[in-house]
Amino acid sequence: MKTVLLVVAVLAAACGGKKSEPAKPVESKTERAEKGMSPELTKFHDLLSPRWHADKGPQRMKDTCAAIADFQTNADALAKAPPPAGADATKWTAGTKDLTESVSALDATCKSNDATAFEIAFKRVHEGFHGLVENGEHHEEHEEHGGEHAEHKM
Repeated sequence: MKTVLLVVAVLAAACGGKKSEPAKPVESKTERAEKGMSPELTKFHDLLSPRWHADKGPQRMKDTCAAIADFQTNADALAKAPPPAGADATKWTAGTKDLTESVSALDATCKSNDATAFEIAFKRVHEGFHGLVENGEHHEEHEEHGGEHAEHKM
């Protein structure tokens, strides 16, 4: 009992000392990378990112498949958007076509409820998005957080 009281007293003294500084907001790599990215690319990224970075498994698949309509809407918006300044227009058009097709393929995979095929199809969507980013002027900025898009382990 004396030991417990001593530990509580030490912890109380340690906590009650100096006031801590309020937390300062830190600009995330994503926020820095997306500055200047087109609204359509940013919107697609904001939909893709939390699902891509989630742990692989049934919940990731469920959450992603539940957002298929939004993925398709955002991919269609990218296809209708003009290429960003500095982008190769032919590559942009091909890239948006590939992205919309990969979202459609992901939709079909979601409907089949095949977890292995889902991961392959979802990876294709992710790579299609990055192909568009890399085609535009934002390649160098987005590379800064490229490590965050590594493969996920089960």
